[in-house]
Amino acid sequence: MSVASLRHRITHGLHVAEEWLFRNPRIVLALIFLVTLGFASALPKLSIHSDFSDLLPQNHSYIQVYNRIKERFGGANQIVMAIEVEQGTIFRDDALALIDRATQGMDSLPGVNHNLVASLTHRTARKTYLSSEGSFVSEPYYDPALSRRTVEQLNKMRRDVVSDPAVFGLLVSPDLKAAMIKVQLNEVGLDYTQTFSALQEVRSSLEQPGYRIHVTGNPVLTGWVYTYLSQIVAILAWTLALLALLLVVYFRRLYGIALPLLGIALSTIWGLGFMAAIGINLEPLSLPIPFLIAARAMSHGVQLVERYYEELAKTRSGALAARNALDALFRPGSLAIIVDAIGILVLALGTAPFNQKLGIAAGFWGFAVIFTVHFMVPLALSVLPQPRDMENKNEGVQRALRRAMAMTGGTDGGARTILVLALIGAIGGGWFIAQVKLGESEPGSPLLARDHDYNRSTQAINGLFPGSEELHVVARTDEPGGIKRPEVLAAIERFQAHMLSDPELGGTRAIPMVVRVVNRLLHNDDPRWMQIPSKAEDVGGLLFAFMASSPIPGALNEYISPDEREANIVFYYKDLKADTLNRVVAMAEEGIARIEDEVPGLHIELGGGIVGVTAAANQALHRDHVIIIPTVMILAFLLVTIYYQSVHAGWLMVLPMLFATVMTYAYMGAAGIGINVNTVPVIAVGVGVGIDYAVYFMDRIREEMARCRSIHKAVINAVATTGRAVSFTAATLIAGVVLWVFMSDLRFQSDAAVLLSFMLVVNAIAAMLIVPAWCVAFRPHFVMATHFDEDGVLEEDQPDEVAPRPVLVAGRV
Repeated sequence: MSVASLRHRITHGLHVAEEWLFRNPRIVLALIFLVTLGFASALPKLSIHSDFSDLLPQNHSYIQVYNRIKERFGGANQIVMAIEVEQGTIFRDDALALIDRATQGMDSLPGVNHNLVASLTHRTARKTYLSSEGSFVSEPYYDPALSRRTVEQLNKMRRDVVSDPAVFGLLVSPDLKAAMIKVQLNEVGLDYTQTFSALQEVRSSLEQPGYRIHVTGNPVLTGWVYTYLSQIVAILAWTLALLALLLVVYFRRLYGIALPLLGIALSTIWGLGFMAAIGINLEPLSLPIPFLIAARAMSHGVQLVERYYEELAKTRSGALAARNALDALFRPGSLAIIVDAIGILVLALGTAPFNQKLGIAAGFWGFAVIFTVHFMVPLALSVLPQPRDMENKNEGVQRALRRAMAMTGGTDGGARTILVLALIGAIGGGWFIAQVKLGESEPGSPLLARDHDYNRSTQAINGLFPGSEELHVVARTDEPGGIKRPEVLAAIERFQAHMLSDPELGGTRAIPMVVRVVNRLLHNDDPRWMQIPSKAEDVGGLLFAFMASSPIPGALNEYISPDEREANIVFYYKDLKADTLNRVVAMAEEGIARIEDEVPGLHIELGGGIVGVTAAANQALHRDHVIIIPTVMILAFLLVTIYYQSVHAGWLMVLPMLFATVMTYAYMGAAGIGINVNTVPVIAVGVGVGIDYAVYFMDRIREEMARCRSIHKAVINAVATTGRAVSFTAATLIAGVVLWVFMSDLRFQSDAAVLLSFMLVVNAIAAMLIVPAWCVAFRPHFVMATHFDEDGVLEEDQPDEVAPRPVLVAGRV
């Protein structure tokens, strides 16, 4: 059997299936609505929340280290509060009492790991010294039972704090005007909303004249995002109202308004119900993406209703017009929907569970549009009463588009000019693409406005202290007790010194300093003894003395593991910019390679803390980015090539997508938008939009070519008809996201909406100009040689066939 014969049998089979659908529209509609009820019943189980672990590439070596040490040494879910005095220093009774209240309030927050609390007034912040009897003892710097202190007592506390490297600079600012309180949260079962609400109550209770309260940390950021959920819901409601208004203005007919909105409702129920049924949570930051998918569902409905009214004006029969609309748009519409769905499903190739969940859920949601819109709309139109008014009311728009295309892409010279200008634009965009950075391009969080309290607090804390962003590096030995080896401690110090050559590093903390300080104290505080002993046994004795001096169990937990096999090395930075992370990782890897060669049995591993976690996410993101976007392009090319049995068709579909993608990255470079875990899904979804427009245009050009046998007339007619619908669908898609630009206080959602709007406009322009111009300039065979078969299905002529004359099929010419 030849390829042409097989293709004909497939298209004939699809035609028979269409006939069955239109013979049994009520049965099919009943099945669609029955499935909808099933998904609707699952909606109460839908959860809207953020899961921090979902954002992390769990197979990355950094994250595996992070997961291993986070409960012992601290994770990335850390809240940092700073109490700053406006006048004087913190060493006065009222300031110390306020710091203590803040510490108790932070320690009482829901989800806090009480073993990982750090503050000047906490019981774990202790002065260690040698008593007059020669005993090694410790006492807390702050005694809450002592309400008033003399000037001498306060001065002594200040001197003691300044001489303690574990406190000065890390928990008390170098200028002595601020104190830091840090708490770690348990990630399992963490309720960000509850914790943030309690934190805000604590912060409000601390505010008083003469003090500034600053709060930062990943849980704080997530909590702030949650406060905007009601605003997000309001934006969604206003967006639906705007979409309905656009439908009213465009169609001014009941079916043109009601059926696309019904398509949105059905597809949304299917999508959200599917997520609830399989236990996928709805991430607040990703809300614009599912809403864009819903808007795209409406755009397919608009295409069908628009074609229905066009056919109704010709056939004067509602049932026949509905059948002709599905006949004309079934192949391009199904292809566009399938490519959309697969393009979104590709997100599941990402390394972070967030991308995997989003890809599966949104991919199903996109594929469901075939049933909730592509079948539902024409079948509903076939059973609904026929409209009385059957005239096409958009002929003025058609005439304007026809004149515009006749003067530009509809001519040989105009087509070549469009293609040359597109090439120049793509080449020019290359300069801006070079400015795009992987990760964040500025300090603070891009999720919130630059002047938001969170970003101002982050800036203030980083100005007062060495840095609030921590990198945890683990020194691991092959045998238990290996950390006590003097050569291991010396290697840790050499690694610290190597990292300190970075001028942006604010400070560091590790076990060797504890050993040195204790050794000095045990020798009458003689600074000459502030050194690491030459024997592991002596190191063990010093560590035991330190632990024995503290009545608090686990005095060394923040430094070493109980089996003394692992040590935690902490580095403090002021931001999470891409440049900072790249520099830190490069320096760390250089130091690790050198030191591991020098000390057998010692392994230094990155990387816990928010710095290590973010660096891992950026590295995984680079891998995801170079896989996901090209895969979307390749799959689109292959699907279109197979669908039309033409490599040229696949290329013609990918061409406007390539142009729009280049322009998108150029815009990101110009606007300073980095590639991160939030923007990659936006780009992937936006790239798929271009295939919708291009497929509809290409198929309409082929259809017109089969009728008029003139490529110039074919592209002019295609733009005049399909161009009108595409222009409106582009407007509806932009309306689906544009309100986020003006109404959202979340900067990321606003920036993402601008990015999506830009992509939608560029995709529409590229499809409307590049596809017709390419057809005029290069005259591909699959476009030039087409005909309608006996079922009215558009087919490509075979090389040995003679193009048949246009025929009348099912009321269409």
